[in-house]
Amino acid sequence: MIRRLLVVSVFVFTTLAAPQEVKHAPTLQSCTADLNLWRSREESKSLTVLEMSVRIRSMMDCTAAYQGLANSAPGGELPPAWYLKITYEEEIEDRLFNFVKRHGLSKQFAQEDESGKR
Repeated sequence: MIRRLLVVSVFVFTTLAAPQEVKHAPTLQSCTADLNLWRSREESKSLTVLEMSVRIRSMMDCTAAYQGLANSAPGGELPPAWYLKITYEEEIEDRLFNFVKRHGLSKQFAQEDESGKR
């Protein structure tokens, strides 16, 4: 139940961070540079949820524009863009779950879910 809330919340954050109008696709060079820079650091703990959401949206724009960025690596490993996306989404989920716990909302969430409020 909480997992579903977290996934929906990640979607909402990602949607909020998305620009309203995309005038053109990002360049392959900018996509590659961003991907290399962002994955070379273990900084997700220091980024805000909005910053991670913007990066997720950017990587998804890149994979939509350049299918090669979405292809699996040899050996079936996740493509770096998808791995980065998952890393940021998991960090956002952890923070949201901690927020719910910190504010004592777990019981209220479970009760409302049981009563059909979804």
